[in-house]
Amino acid sequence: MRQNEPIIAPDILLARQPIFDRNLKLYGYELLYRQGSNSDHASFLCGDTATSLLLLNNYASLSQATEHHRVPAFINITENLIKASELLPVQPEQVVLEILENVVPDQSLIDAIIRYRSLGFKIALDDYPFTADFEPLLQHADFIKVDVLEYDMSLIERKLSQLKNCPAKLLAEKVEDYDSYVRCMELGFHLFQGYFFERPQLVRGKQLSSNKQQVMRLLSELYSPDADPDKIAELVSQDAELSYRLLRIINSAAYGLSRKIKSIKEAVVFLGLNQLKRWIALLAFSSNDDTPPELLRTLLIRGRSCELLAESLKKQSPDLFFTTGLFSGIDSLMGVDLDFLIKDLPLDNTIKQAILQYKGDAGLILKTMIQFEHADWGNISPDIPAQQINRCYFEAIKWCDKMTASLH
Repeated sequence: MRQNEPIIAPDILLARQPIFDRNLKLYGYELLYRQGSNSDHASFLCGDTATSLLLLNNYASLSQATEHHRVPAFINITENLIKASELLPVQPEQVVLEILENVVPDQSLIDAIIRYRSLGFKIALDDYPFTADFEPLLQHADFIKVDVLEYDMSLIERKLSQLKNCPAKLLAEKVEDYDSYVRCMELGFHLFQGYFFERPQLVRGKQLSSNKQQVMRLLSELYSPDADPDKIAELVSQDAELSYRLLRIINSAAYGLSRKIKSIKEAVVFLGLNQLKRWIALLAFSSNDDTPPELLRTLLIRGRSCELLAESLKKQSPDLFFTTGLFSGIDSLMGVDLDFLIKDLPLDNTIKQAILQYKGDAGLILKTMIQFEHADWGNISPDIPAQQINRCYFEAIKWCDKMTASLH
């Protein structure tokens, strides 16, 4: 087995959900998992130390393999596990330990928290219940997580007044759209967790900026049925920044070339048209200053996951599945209605139907990967082995971090 290769038990599925600061900069990930076919609970099993250690080691190995974007993992820890005499075999900077809302907040739990904090670990109170019996934990917490879907925003505002003297950072979880994110910002939350960053911020009557119009023109040329490699090379060569960044990727350590590629025409020969399309699309998307980098990473991982899963299932034209995954979030990247954008691009009808209606093999694989990303494991098609999806997801994360390292 290769060094740093994650080891996944046969019945464990593992995903992650990003956590952002107030500037939409990636702060960390919550580690989500499911064990067994009858559980969708994203937390460590009570007393199951072996499973917990496997997950911790697995995430640690992934972090080592993707050092470029190393951030702490927020992990749910049971009462039994944090009180155990044996310490978790993980470095404090790698994790934030989340104390579940179903614990008994007694002195023995407080002592266990103090023990871990003395070693440099950070503690989060998950789904904080705002009850008197949990108040003694507040002075020992670094983060307080509030489920903003569970309460009305006006009620949350009143409840937060109870925490005004608490030094812990406030983390809003289950932030599912941009309006909720803005409201949580106004209420004073420091961190935000949820899928709001994947939801487009649509403004009625909004026109694409000149930069985004240029991106759409380039994509239209790239994905035209009669796309000509020489014409594309000429078009890209006219954009000095795009040319520079494309050559930088190709000449990065990720490709490991024996000689340097010096021109876009050489790049076309080396990469081939399909590879060239994906990198030009990625670079074009990343040129938008208002795009959260994590959104681009999410779509790149999704595209690669779709491609790898298509390959493992022996589907034809895996490149098509990559494009499907990458373009599935173009509305969030551009801030314009998905239906309008997709219909305006000269994409293969198979891709359009997969993105807009989840039709065909590409649609099924796209839907499957989105469900997996969101830890919606119970609704994943039983026709696709879950562990196969898991492996593709992990490989895509490692591939994405390796490739995007050369974008910076």
